[in-house]
Amino acid sequence: MPSLSPAEVRRAAFPRKRGSAKGYDPAQVDAFLLKIADALAGRTRMDPEVVRRVVFHEMPGGYDQRTVDDFLTRMEWQLRAGSVPPTALRTGADLLAVKLPRSSNGYDPREVDAFLARAALSLDGQGRMTSSEVRHTRFSTTSGLRRGYQTRAVDALLDELEQEFRSRGR
Repeated sequence: MPSLSPAEVRRAAFPRKRGSAKGYDPAQVDAFLLKIADALAGRTRMDPEVVRRVVFHEMPGGYDQRTVDDFLTRMEWQLRAGSVPPTALRTGADLLAVKLPRSSNGYDPREVDAFLARAALSLDGQGRMTSSEVRHTRFSTTSGLRRGYQTRAVDALLDELEQEFRSRGR
């Protein structure tokens, strides 16, 4: 079973139950997946038994339980194996080619673009950015008429970038 990157875990989506059929509370599942992504990125530690034992509340229209349970089984295996796949961000051009979706409430595009330009230089050996710097980066948010980059998409890209720098010993 192929390993998933922290960014792929952040982007995981599950079908919902229809009508009054009960499924797992999406907010609880999504919050737990963010914790798994952080563990796979090396930001925190997570015992695979936590994944095995997690319990979610059920609610009408929630996530399909079997799909979520199968995904969590995969995450438990991956945490036990300590397996994280290589990233697709091998060069600065790879990073700059990523198209980030816009949102009415998102990260300030100027700040994100400036950070990604510096990161691209570092990927190409022209800077000294580290995985820790990526992990601790924060951006201002936009609202109103100024559209920003979708926060979830930027966070997923930062997970992948952090993973790439960590794989390079930085």
